[in-house]
Amino acid sequence: MHPTAPGSGSRAPARPGPSRAAVLRAVEDLQGAAPDLGWPEATGLADGLVDALSHLLVDLADGAASPSPRPLVVGAVGDVPRPLDHASCRAAAATLRRVAPVLLDGGPSWAPGAGEVGLELAALLDQLADHERGGRVSPSTKGVVLRRLHALQRRLQALG
Repeated sequence: MHPTAPGSGSRAPARPGPSRAAVLRAVEDLQGAAPDLGWPEATGLADGLVDALSHLLVDLADGAASPSPRPLVVGAVGDVPRPLDHASCRAAAATLRRVAPVLLDGGPSWAPGAGEVGLELAALLDQLADHERGGRVSPSTKGVVLRRLHALQRRLQALG
């Protein structure tokens, strides 16, 4: 009986992760992502998530068994709200969708969870760019967006 056959008691070996070069290209790609959500708190949280994903990619490139510790990011409070920048949100979402497969493609057990967070952040940025054609994010939308950003941050923190 083959050692990885059902009932043999052995597990198939983990799929190898992406190459170090592919991961480092993804880090470089992600460093340019800077979504401007129009109000400082949300923009700061989104920037913190992008930064955390970059650090997780570096951990993946280094072959880390668990992610290195990262501080929680609190978005800035008190600055003047601006209109949402649709182009920066779309560009960041596209970058996140390009980078997420690197995290989803094998590697350590924590990497796919980080890739899923990247895809969910991309979806949120696209939704904001679609929904807020008037420019500024409405007060009713702000609370929902902040809750989703905080939830994504908690998920990244829970990875290790």
